[in-house]
Amino acid sequence: MPTIENTSVHIKGNDGRVTSGSLQTTHYDHSECVKRALMKLGLFWLLALGSLPIIFAHWILVPGFFIAGPWMAYRTFQAKYTRNHVRGDCPVCQENMEIKMEARDELPKWTYCPRCSNPLQILEIDE
Repeated sequence: MPTIENTSVHIKGNDGRVTSGSLQTTHYDHSECVKRALMKLGLFWLLALGSLPIIFAHWILVPGFFIAGPWMAYRTFQAKYTRNHVRGDCPVCQENMEIKMEARDELPKWTYCPRCSNPLQILEIDE
């Protein structure tokens, strides 16, 4: 069963002002990693099967999905955690914001405020 962890982060603006935020991360155990990988493999092989009736494109799509299936399943299996989002106040506009993270994002990360479009840096808190 995946577990969700919230950790504290700093959100830093270009002008040096810093606010606190919360980073949500989902951690997966071994059985969940296997389950997610098998689902990804099944999805890609189902796409390969569904591409068979497409007249000319199936010569590229079927082998592509068939080969991409194990590769994507392996990458999914190797992902022990995913970053979900960061919540906090923007140090520039002082508005509450939520920044979506990509699954493979690492900190420190440069991004933009969704409200005022100013550049922000998300940093781990050194303890």
